[in-house]
Amino acid sequence: MDEEALKRTIYDIVCDTVEDKVTNYEDFSRLSCKYFTLDIETEDIISIDFLREEYAMGINVEIGIQLFGKLFEEGLEVLFKIFGNILMSFNPDMVFVENGTDQIFRKENTTVIINTKLDQYQKKYLSNKIITLLRFPYIFQEI
Repeated sequence: MDEEALKRTIYDIVCDTVEDKVTNYEDFSRLSCKYFTLDIETEDIISIDFLREEYAMGINVEIGIQLFGKLFEEGLEVLFKIFGNILMSFNPDMVFVENGTDQIFRKENTTVIINTKLDQYQKKYLSNKIITLLRFPYIFQEI
């Protein structure tokens, strides 16, 4: 799938999941709704070689996410539904990293791996309810 079709498909998934107004900017490179802003980068990904080496994955798209504090918990649930819909649509390998360093989960082949080495706040918001929204088999493992 080319980059523009990928961005458009992600936009469609976000619109279907959010069930509220989603605004797109810069030819679908930035999506914004009441819960968060998503920045989809398919070109000029900063440190792409580092990311590929660090996570041992063929990363070719980076999505930066800024959840809005006022609706954090609700937004996180919507975000994980979006992740689940992306996984069901594309079946990509994926790594979800918080603050650029902490792997929260990664999806490789047919399994989601939930990191067991999380701080108290990450553990709090990564509930079983949230994890099941990914709609893939999962295991717990230190990553």
